[in-house]
Amino acid sequence: MTIDKNLLNEIAPQRAQAFIALVDRYVTFEGKILSRVEEIRQEAAGIQELIDSNPLDSGAISAGFTSITSRFHQLGNKVDQAVEKLDSEWSEKADDDGLKDKEHRKLSVVWTQLLNDSRALRNKLEREGNTLEIHAGGYWARALYNLMQTEYGQPTNCPRCAGPMPVMLRFQSANETCPHCGSVNEIMPKMGTALYFGSGLHYLAQEASLAEYDAMNAAEEKYQWFRHPTQADHQVFLRAAEAYWTKYYNTIVSMHPAPVRTVQQSVADKMIHYTNNVWNDNADDRERQEKERLLALAHAGDAAGFIAAAKALQMDMDEARLALFEHGMLDFLGVLLAVNFERKHKTSIVQINGGSISFAPNTDFEEWRTKKVRDLEHDLATR
Repeated sequence: MTIDKNLLNEIAPQRAQAFIALVDRYVTFEGKILSRVEEIRQEAAGIQELIDSNPLDSGAISAGFTSITSRFHQLGNKVDQAVEKLDSEWSEKADDDGLKDKEHRKLSVVWTQLLNDSRALRNKLEREGNTLEIHAGGYWARALYNLMQTEYGQPTNCPRCAGPMPVMLRFQSANETCPHCGSVNEIMPKMGTALYFGSGLHYLAQEASLAEYDAMNAAEEKYQWFRHPTQADHQVFLRAAEAYWTKYYNTIVSMHPAPVRTVQQSVADKMIHYTNNVWNDNADDRERQEKERLLALAHAGDAAGFIAAAKALQMDMDEARLALFEHGMLDFLGVLLAVNFERKHKTSIVQINGGSISFAPNTDFEEWRTKKVRDLEHDLATR
C-alpha cells in the first residue's frame, strides 16, 4: 500500500476518524478486488482446455480471450466507481470550516495517495488481463505450430485436375501453376498454418517482449508525469519504445520463413508515432530553451554556468524551481532559491569556492528556502 494513514493522526481526532474510515473502506475494497483477480486467474486456466480440445476453433478461443480482458475491464470500472463515491464523501468532509490549513494539506496528500493507489490498481488490472491473454495466446500458438508441422506433410491437390502440387510450406494464399495441367490456381494455406502465421506469431512476439513492453509503459508514465519534461526525458521514453518494438519484430522475423519487411523497417514505422506525439508542457520556445539549459547545467554540475543562467532567467521562477525539484536536482534547487533571494533582497548568499558552492549564513533565507522546498514537496505529493 502507498497510503500513509499516519498522516491523519496529525488532524484533530474528532475529525480524523471520518477520513480514517474512508481510507479503511478503500483498503477493504481493494482487497476484495485482488481476491477476484485470483479467481479470474483460475477461471482463465480453462481456456487451455478449450485450445487442447480444438485449436482450430478460433472463434471460441478468441471469445475466451475477450472474456478474460472484459472481466478485468469490469473490475477496473468498479474501481473508478468506488473512488468516485469516496471522492464525493471525502470532499464533503474536507469542506469543514473548522479544519486548519495544515490539516487540509495533510488531507490532500492522503487523498492523492489514495487516488494514485487506485490508478496503480487500475493499471495492474489492465496489465493482468493483457498478460493472461498473451500467455494463453502463446499456448495457442504452440498448439498451432504443432498443427502446422503436421499440415506441412499433407498433400495439396490441384483444384482442376486433382494432381499433386509440390510439397512446400504455404503460409499465405498464392497463385500457383499446376505442373500437370498447367492451370493457375489460388492455393490457400491450411487452417492451422494460416492461424499460426496470423495470430500465433503475434502472440509469441508479445510473450517474448513482455518485459520490454512493461518497461516502455513505465517510461511513458514517467515521461507524462513530469510537468517539465525535457528532450532527454523524451529520449528515455523513445529508447524504451524502440527496445520493445525491436524485440517484438525480431521475434516475428526469426519465426517467419519469408518476412515481408525487415526489423528495421517495421520498427521505424512504429517509431513515427512515438516521435511525433511529444508530451506538451505548454511552454513557449524561449521558456523551454531556458529550462533545458538550466537542467543541463545542473546535470553537468556546472555551478558557475548555472548561476549565470539562473540570474538571466525570464521564465516563471516557480516553474523553474519545480523543474529542478521533480528531476531530483535538489542541490541546484538550493542555488536557484539563493539567486532568487539575492535578487529580491539585494544581498549576497551564494558563495563559490573552486568547484564547491556554499551559502552565507542568513536566517531569513534559510526559513524561506525551507518553506519553498516544503511547498514543492506538497506539490509532488498531491500530483
